[in-house]
Amino acid sequence: MKRLFDFFTGTVFVELCGTSPERFFNVCRSRKIPLYEVSTRVTDKGTVYVAKLKLRDYFRVRSVAKKAHCIPYVRKRLGLPFFIKKYRNRIAFFAGGIYCFWLIWLLSRFVWDISVTGGFVHTEEELLSYLRETGVACGMRCEEINCTEIERRLRIDYPDIGWVSAELRGTKLFLRVAETDMPMLQEENNTPVHLVATADGMVERLVCRRGTPLVKEGDVVKKGDILVSGIISVIGDNDVEVNRYPVAADADITLKTVKQYAHSFPRKTEEKHFTGETKNGFEFSYGNKKIFSHMPSHSYTNYAIITEDAVLSLHEHFPLPFRVQKRTVSEYVPEVRDYTKEEAECVAKQALDRYLAYLANNNTTVLSAKTETVVGADTVKTEGKLLLLAEAWEQVAVQEDEWRLGNADEYSRDNDEPTGGA
Repeated sequence: MKRLFDFFTGTVFVELCGTSPERFFNVCRSRKIPLYEVSTRVTDKGTVYVAKLKLRDYFRVRSVAKKAHCIPYVRKRLGLPFFIKKYRNRIAFFAGGIYCFWLIWLLSRFVWDISVTGGFVHTEEELLSYLRETGVACGMRCEEINCTEIERRLRIDYPDIGWVSAELRGTKLFLRVAETDMPMLQEENNTPVHLVATADGMVERLVCRRGTPLVKEGDVVKKGDILVSGIISVIGDNDVEVNRYPVAADADITLKTVKQYAHSFPRKTEEKHFTGETKNGFEFSYGNKKIFSHMPSHSYTNYAIITEDAVLSLHEHFPLPFRVQKRTVSEYVPEVRDYTKEEAECVAKQALDRYLAYLANNNTTVLSAKTETVVGADTVKTEGKLLLLAEAWEQVAVQEDEWRLGNADEYSRDNDEPTGGA
């Protein structure tokens, strides 16, 4: 704090040359003029004293130096007063600096970037579009951002998002979400349905919550077989069915099924050999408005455009609304060639791995995969069988004639007998 105060008030270092420096120090002490960092050094003129004092005290010691027959030579000046005096003719420079700090402060009052992480089912574009619909977008004031309200709305409108965090740091809004595999809360389905197999297989697991199970674990079923019936029978005395009523069947069913896998692609492939000839273009934008754009002209027949995008920022959490894009147009010469056998098998394996990853992301367990790749002259084919563990069933509506009994009861009056006598 003392150093900061000295900087604003100003300090000087003086060198005392004279016949009575001791008298100078005594008078300064009697007049309560503080001297700091007093030291001596030997010069060609003899021993001289060096002292530090405040700028306001320097004007007081001049009379003291005259009385003590000493000359206080100023050797060094430090502080804001000397800085202002030195640059007093550069008003435009200081005005520009003040304006720059004011502009940075003004820009820090707005949100210029929104980061979304953690989403898989719900993409970043989808969540950003949702935020825009709810009034949260780049360019709004920071004090208008209510992180608690954003979290509450996301949890209500996206029940499959188990955890969400909204945090404002500087001029950047961080939105982190964690999706859950738990099923969405839905209204109870009152439409009567059967649960029907969608593929041939064997029942690996069956847990029935509503309905009548028609198969058990270990049974072999075919596509179209009813696994859990949406009709419940009421059994009376002597095991006689007295009534039926339909329900929406509900159960956890897992089938072990065999799926045929087939994939093919041309053996010929096109490769790009870049010649090294490039053209560069730039684009500057403020927010969503383009300030300057330059796209170079070229005569390339085959070319690729590579775009590099950067956001100007003062800090990791202080992005500015200025964006710079660099576009590079590179010429290439296409060359068509055949995959080698090793390359073709590698491409086929990558396609199979992508498909297996797709099945895993859709709650399907791959127990085994037996495939064979045949590299032909024009086509590469991969065929085989996949042993899967999946929920291979669907809902089928229950028809009315399935659950109504043939014998009419006395309450429905659904018969051909007369209801009265003459």
